[in-house]
Parts: sequence; structure tokens; C-alpha cells
Amino acid sequence: MSRLMILTLGLAVCFFYLPIVVLGIFSFNAASTMAFPLSGFTLSWYADLFGNEAFLGGFVTSFLIAQPVGLLGALIGLIAALAVTSPRMKFRAAFGILVLVPFLVPKTVLSIAQAMLMSWVGLGRGATALILAQTLVVIPFTTTILAAVMIRLDPRLEEAARDLGATPWQSFRRVLLPQLSVALSAAYSIGVILSLADLTISMFLAGRTQPLSLIVASEFRRELKPDLNAMQVAVLVLTALIVALTEINRRRRLRGRMARVRDDP
Repeated sequence: MSRLMILTLGLAVCFFYLPIVVLGIFSFNAASTMAFPLSGFTLSWYADLFGNEAFLGGFVTSFLIAQPVGLLGALIGLIAALAVTSPRMKFRAAFGILVLVPFLVPKTVLSIAQAMLMSWVGLGRGATALILAQTLVVIPFTTTILAAVMIRLDPRLEEAARDLGATPWQSFRRVLLPQLSVALSAAYSIGVILSLADLTISMFLAGRTQPLSLIVASEFRRELKPDLNAMQVAVLVLTALIVALTEINRRRRLRGRMARVRDDP
């Protein structure tokens, strides 16, 4: 790598990650004012945070909403990926573009349209509307992940299963689905992470439901307190934990698959 490329990469890393590092540093600062020099090391902000009923309630709400979003996103993404990668489906390109529309439309515009639609069908605002709206935003990501894996799979495996008498459902369940287990896990994790990080859709469709993102935004408007830093660090750690567990699961499954290949005569 040239020096210019290294310098550019270093500046990009600092631009994206230095604010997170500063956020983490101030979450351990003893003073209530966020300014250098630091006044000392303390864990009191974290103690206050985990004694905060609003934070705990918002975290539980966000976690419960994120689970069906991840599951629905992975399921619908699987169906869409099967359609996009199927050589027998007509207008695959048009369907692929249609799947990507929620990613291309600005979130504010999409959220307003979803709120109007929910009101028109009589669903109203709340947890159910929030789950459906966030799932729509997640689908382009999960479809892309699963379709990228399906394209690389060997179609002759399914053909062999069909030649041996397997029904389409049996060949899907016993041949294709096991090969997609890691990708499905990744799609589910992406859905959960995007749901936890969502603010725009929550502002329009949460109603009386109070996910953590709305609580943080509300607190930030009133006063920039040190426990908000601790709250953001806790969310970042949770997100990193989800990513780490997904990667550990992927590597474990990959090692198991390679071991089975080596053991086969």
C-alpha cells in the first residue's frame, strides 16, 4: 500500500471511530461535564444506568421488537432470494429492484408513507406497526446476503436429490437449507442490529411503545448527561456481542462442515 492510501485509510478510521472512542472515555469520567482534562475514573454512570428503569424498559422493548424483525427479515429475505436467484423466474431484474426500493427511498419519506398506510388499514401505531415497518427496511439487506450465498451454491446437488426421488420440499429442507444456515444466521443478526439502531421509523410509528432509541433521543434533547455516554457504550457493546456471536457461529459451522468433508471417504 502506498503512503497516500495508508494516510487516507487512517483518516477514514479516525473520522468514523474517534467519536466512539471519545464517547467511551467520557463514560468513565468522574466529572459530570464532558471536557478535557478528565477528572478521574468512575463506574457510577454505569451504576446509575442499570438502575434506570426507563433505560431497562426501553432496552427490553427494543430487544423484544428486534427478535420478530430479525426472524421475519430472514424468512422473507429467504423467499425473495429464492425468487431472485431462480433461473425459471421471469422479470428477475425487476423483482430485484423492487426488493431494493426500501433501501433506496429516504427513511423519512418511507416512514411517513408507512404511517399513512398503517392508519389507512386501521392498524395504528405501536409495536406491531413498528415490527412490520422495520422488517420492510431489513428485507433488502437479508435478501442480498442470502442471494449472494445462493448464487455460489452448486445446483447439481438439488438435481441429484430430485433424481433420487426427493420432493421439492425435501430437497429444499435437506439439501439447500443446511447450506444456508450460516447465511440465515447472519441475516437474522443484521435484522436485529438494524432494528436496535432504528430511530427514524420509531419516531413515526412507535406510538406509546418506547424503544431505547426514542428514550436516548428524548434524553439528548433535554440535557447531555454523562449517563447517556454509558448508555451508548452499552448499546455498542451489545451490538458488537451480536456480531461476535454470529461470527463465532459461522466459523463453528464452517469447521464442522470441513470436518465432515474430510471424514467422508
